[in-house]
Amino acid sequence: MKRNIFLPAILLFILIAGGCQEDFLETKSSVNIDESIVFTDTKNAMLAVNGLHKLMWTNDLSGTAPRGGFEMLMIWMDMLGEDLVYTYSNAQYGSEAKWVTHRNYTGSGHLKHFFTLLYYFVTNTTMIMDNIDDASGPDNEKNNIKGQALFYRAFGYYHLVQLWGQRYKAEGDNTQLGVVMRDDSGLGPKARSTVEEAYAQINADLDEAIRYLEATTVERPNKSHINVHVARGLKARVLLTQSKWLEAAQMAKLVVEQSGAKLQDDTYTTTNNRFSDQTNTEWLWGKKANTEQTATLRSFHEYMSNNFRSYNGNTPRAIYNWLYDRISPTDVRKKIWFPHAADKSTWAVEGTPVYSTYANGRVANYMANKYLLTNPADICGDVPFMRLPEMMLVMAEGYARAGGHDADAQDALYPLARHRDPQYVKSTGTGQDLIDEIMIQRRVELWGEGFRFLDLKRLNLPLDRGVQPPAGYSKWWKIVVGDKEGDTFVLPDDWNPEWSNFNMYDNGTVIGNENRYREAGHKEWQFLFHQDVIDMNPLCEQNPL
Repeated sequence: MKRNIFLPAILLFILIAGGCQEDFLETKSSVNIDESIVFTDTKNAMLAVNGLHKLMWTNDLSGTAPRGGFEMLMIWMDMLGEDLVYTYSNAQYGSEAKWVTHRNYTGSGHLKHFFTLLYYFVTNTTMIMDNIDDASGPDNEKNNIKGQALFYRAFGYYHLVQLWGQRYKAEGDNTQLGVVMRDDSGLGPKARSTVEEAYAQINADLDEAIRYLEATTVERPNKSHINVHVARGLKARVLLTQSKWLEAAQMAKLVVEQSGAKLQDDTYTTTNNRFSDQTNTEWLWGKKANTEQTATLRSFHEYMSNNFRSYNGNTPRAIYNWLYDRISPTDVRKKIWFPHAADKSTWAVEGTPVYSTYANGRVANYMANKYLLTNPADICGDVPFMRLPEMMLVMAEGYARAGGHDADAQDALYPLARHRDPQYVKSTGTGQDLIDEIMIQRRVELWGEGFRFLDLKRLNLPLDRGVQPPAGYSKWWKIVVGDKEGDTFVLPDDWNPEWSNFNMYDNGTVIGNENRYREAGHKEWQFLFHQDVIDMNPLCEQNPL
């Protein structure tokens, strides 16, 4: 059977299998491939699954930076929030931080690129599922292939409907438009489903993925691949997004108790690849750095590692000062950010931002040392996609929001909070106070991992980047250092602790003060469909402009 299927996921194993002609090397959205040749056995079919893994980091989809794979979309989603601060003017991610790129439906190649990338997960999974039963090989291997493939289709739809659809409403009646649901690998015109229909498909795929992965004894070669614990972790995320609080907590609890993942003592206390090494015992799923990823400006670390010479040398990644101020002084996580980095006289007390010795490198207050590479010459490192702390926080949030489970929520939060802060005392909070405590822990722990925009949207919260300082006060962040005792610094007499560090670098208008706030539920919380997508599928109704 010949059918149009997307590249490059299929391209990867076509090249490896030796069935490639020069035509396959051209940049195309799809090609005609005889699937009966590709799916001769489970060995070749597994190469198709490897193509799905590759979509998490691939450079193959675009010749223009900074697109790349899903890891780059993670940065975009955090740039849309408030916890990852865009410091200095720069050529990359400024428009994303200004909420411009995802609404530029006629000119943004990034918008089209990531929409297409997420659909690659969908169409290539469907192609695999249509053919795998006819391939030769043991059922044990087929179960592994099916489980991983279905996981990725759910993963693709989950992000498509969250970004291009409206939020899922816990109260029901989710008949609002979602995304186009494909039950084949075709590209013909088709109308958008409802949000409810999208989540029904996501959950069905994940339930099947879990069933298949439970039934296989195939061991994954590394954490880039999917096992049953990762599938359950994504299911917990989906249930949390649907406000199915108790179910989310119980699913996450399975991962916490059965995955074998453990909190690692040096996750926040070493400068050696703390968040760039998938051997970290906290990691459930993540990219493994590879020699194929050589193209510049398409790697997560080139935009998130402050010891990388690329764009971070001009615009360091920083934490929102409001969030930083809410971290306990005895919490080990507080040490990976530098609130007074611009004043080098403080370095003896606060520590030195790792890349600050680079020639012509900028230093920004509140800059981060979360993502580091031991060898700054490396083009990329490992990237976490799912970690044990997230599951612990899903447990805690789910129980806290479910009502009547405050004690369970306190128990779920305690091991992580105490591990990060030896002085932490088990919470006695209840109701909204407990929820607020859990959400601060979530924001601190998952900073820079791609969650904040999705959290704001699922909870129907506004974007609030804080209070604008008065005109002419753009240099407050050059801390006035008077007498200092230990790590205590003297601030100006007129200092307002609510002033935000957004737009307080460069000339004070990096992303514009008009971008400090977005009301919950506004149309801008939905990505627009690129015009090329509408032209290709005229039945796909555009979101409100």
